[in-house]
Amino acid sequence: MKSYQRFFLFLLLVLLATSLLSPWVAALWEHIVDRVPEWQKYRYSFSRIFDRLFMIMGIGCFFLWRSRLKIGSLADLGLGGIRKGYPDAIGGFFLAVGSIIALALLMALADIFSPYLRLSFATGMERSVKALLAALTVGVLEEIFFRGILLKGMLADTKPPIALAATNLFYSAIHFVRPSKNITLSGFDPLAGFRHVLYAFEPFLDPLALLPGLFGLFLIGLVLSYAFMRTGSLYLAIGLHAGWVFGLKTLRVYGDFRREDLGWLFGATDPKLVSGMATWLALLIVAYAVHMMTRAQKRKF
Repeated sequence: MKSYQRFFLFLLLVLLATSLLSPWVAALWEHIVDRVPEWQKYRYSFSRIFDRLFMIMGIGCFFLWRSRLKIGSLADLGLGGIRKGYPDAIGGFFLAVGSIIALALLMALADIFSPYLRLSFATGMERSVKALLAALTVGVLEEIFFRGILLKGMLADTKPPIALAATNLFYSAIHFVRPSKNITLSGFDPLAGFRHVLYAFEPFLDPLALLPGLFGLFLIGLVLSYAFMRTGSLYLAIGLHAGWVFGLKTLRVYGDFRREDLGWLFGATDPKLVSGMATWLALLIVAYAVHMMTRAQKRKF
């Protein structure tokens, strides 16, 4: 069994365990909160308890079973040689942020976006720092999984077009798996965890509404995969990924949309911008920039 197959099996087992245990954890927490009046502010929804339990169990089990997963070292995943790789990460970050700024300027010209400081300077800086930390976390973790484990593993087993298509279809689709936040427990429900997982796939009941966003995320995945394949490391892909997340998270710190529907050019459906044709064109330009940035580097795949 390949490392990426082991990792998929690992995630399925953690999900199964979380589905079984989450109703018991939720019931226990409700019991504790009911008996400590000053803890009423810590009464969490079942969705939040499920998500936190999945994260805790995933991290804990990963460290316990890492040797059995046979994922390899950080260098094997594409994170070796940080001194050589960090310029790629920084360059990718600013390239991605620059593409978001360019889209914001285009939206301002189209009278769709108004750039201004919506918050106080201190609050804006605080939000920006939090966005940066979140962007770095997402960039590192998602690139390790989708490119360092999944894509690299599939490239060893299949032809590049098949590996790229399968990896990035999964990457784009997983963004629409959204656990329902509306599940409420009335008493103990041992099947609540399984219902929570089932409802996560509800957005796929309207596939046509998802197509623009799926296509945009698929293009993003292709650009990130191209950066990984050109350099043989994750640094450039991490920088690009983190830059896009940071740009999207801070866009409404330094401006606001004038309307809810941004139109076919900038995204009429969720996720905004990603589902717009202007972003698709911007991604092709970024892909060309990645090509130019990596001309002097030896291709690894």
